[in-house]
Amino acid sequence: MLCGLSGAVCEVPVVNIKSGHVYEKRLIEEYLKTHGNLCPLSESLVAPEDLLPLKLSTVATSAAPPSKVTASIPSLLSALQTEYDAHALEMFELKQHLQTTRYSCLLHHTTLKQTASSSSNGESSDDPWVHVTAAVAARAKELAHYRKKERHVEELAKTPASLHAKTSQTLHQTDKPGVLTVDIKGERVLTGGNDRHAKIFNTSTGKVEHTLSGHAKKVQKVLFHPTADIIFTGSADKSIKLWTAPTYQAAHTLDGYNGAVTGMAVHPTGSYLGSSSDDSTWVFHDIGTGSLLKSVSSEAKAVHDVQFHPDGAIFATAQADSTIRIWDVASTKNVATFEGHTGAVNSVWFSENGYHLVSGGTDGIVKFWDLRKLKSVLELNAHSAVHAVHLEVGGSVLGVATDKVTLYQETGKKNWDVVKTFEEHKGQVTDVKLANQLEFVVSTSLDRSLKVYA
Repeated sequence: MLCGLSGAVCEVPVVNIKSGHVYEKRLIEEYLKTHGNLCPLSESLVAPEDLLPLKLSTVATSAAPPSKVTASIPSLLSALQTEYDAHALEMFELKQHLQTTRYSCLLHHTTLKQTASSSSNGESSDDPWVHVTAAVAARAKELAHYRKKERHVEELAKTPASLHAKTSQTLHQTDKPGVLTVDIKGERVLTGGNDRHAKIFNTSTGKVEHTLSGHAKKVQKVLFHPTADIIFTGSADKSIKLWTAPTYQAAHTLDGYNGAVTGMAVHPTGSYLGSSSDDSTWVFHDIGTGSLLKSVSSEAKAVHDVQFHPDGAIFATAQADSTIRIWDVASTKNVATFEGHTGAVNSVWFSENGYHLVSGGTDGIVKFWDLRKLKSVLELNAHSAVHAVHLEVGGSVLGVATDKVTLYQETGKKNWDVVKTFEEHKGQVTDVKLANQLEFVVSTSLDRSLKVYA
């Protein structure tokens, strides 16, 4: 059996029972320690009990690794083994970087072709948006092709009904109480509060790893970059700060707003950040340089949220005028408008398969919109104002934040039932996020607390 990390024959093989990948035990244990318990191939959370030892045949084969016959020098063997492990892990990461570089080169090549074509048609090649649209088109084509194939959706690690309040953390200052927003990546949780700070909390250790300070007003939105060690914080001070690991110092301050930042989303290319503001605009920034690429007015009231479609060709904005607007990224035009809410729309989220959009607003209604039919196909009554909605990546469980946390599960075609309700918060619930495979759920509230359900 070959290790999924090193490519070498396993001496002590273990299998990730969630993904089926086989690894050398010591290598995968070392990798998980340094990468937040994320499986290197499936990128799902892996607990120690998820690694099942495999028994190998005792019959000798030519492919078997050499036995350690030099037991008289154990220190030397240990040193060699440690060095080998380090090289194996480094080789795996180099292969990942190589794949990323290859994709970047292909993307750059596509961009140059698009730019040359635009120039021949009289368009300015100096316009950075030409490069953006080329990158977006290339990525959308790649992802659309992938989604046409049969996708493997991993089963839930836990049922919604089995979740219970595990921990409650009071993270932010008492002089300005209230945790307003939350995001998750692996075992880490990112929060932002009325106290103008953002905090990185590790659910495994139960400790705050970093406190990010620098905003002049409350932090209304926080976001992990999905693939890079970058954090974004959006504030009522009309700016977004970009923080980079390992020290999480502010690398860029993104501007271009005349109002508070209300929403943020990383484009599937990983290179651009879309954001919204209560000044009625949505904005595009280059993550690498921090430069402003595009600012477009929605010609309506405040924009409360923004989310990209999984393919990246379109995105949705939640509007204060009770509508949801669908925008084409390349042309920056409003290509569809969903009407049906009777109050401001606070939150939107796309299903991972790209077929549906979920929205929630002050009217207490959660709506499912079919993007193929451009109409609402399902309504759920949350009975009070909805502040946030979030779909688990598999698409079968929905989290809704109102004055409590409610989990809905798909039980049939166009049928979603309440399967779990958490009422531990003593104030308005401001945000909710569901970890992949429902490993855990987190919520934040004006009562200053972050709660973890597992």
